Amino acid sequence: MHRSPKRHRLRLASLIVASIAMAISACTTSRSVANRYRSALEIYAYAKNLPGFNEYADVFVRSLIARSLDRKSGCYAKDPGERVVLILIVDRTGRIIEADSDGNSAKAKCFRKAYAGVPMPIPPFFPLPVQVAAN
Repeated sequence: MHRSPKRHRLRLASLIVASIAMAISACTTSRSVANRYRSALEIYAYAKNLPGFNEYADVFVRSLIARSLDRKSGCYAKDPGERVVLILIVDRTGRIIEADSDGNSAKAKCFRKAYAGVPMPIPPFFPLPVQVAAN
C-alpha cells in the first residue's frame, strides 16, 4: 500500500509532536498549573507551523462556538474582566484531553473544567494543541 506524500508528512508531524509532548512532560517534574501551561505552550509553538494546523484550528473554533460551552459554563461571571488564555490539547479521537491555562483564577479553573473531555472534530495529527482566549 502506497501512502501519499501529504499523508506521510502528517504522520511524521504527528510523531514529532507526540515525541516533543512526551519529552516536555518527562522534563516537567512538578505538574503545577504554570508548568503545565508552559509545556502546552511549547507544544503549541511547534505544532502551529505544521501542515493542516490552521485549517483544523478554524474548524475547531467554529465547533467550539457552535457548542456555546463558554457561555453555558458560567465562567464569564467569575473574575469579570480577566482574560484567560488556554491551550486545549486534542487527541487522535478529537477529544480534548488536557486544558491548560495561563493562570489559576476561578475563571481559569472554570474554563479548564468546561473544556476538558469535550469531543471535537478529528485532528490531522495529534496531540494537537489549540490556543483560545476568553475575556
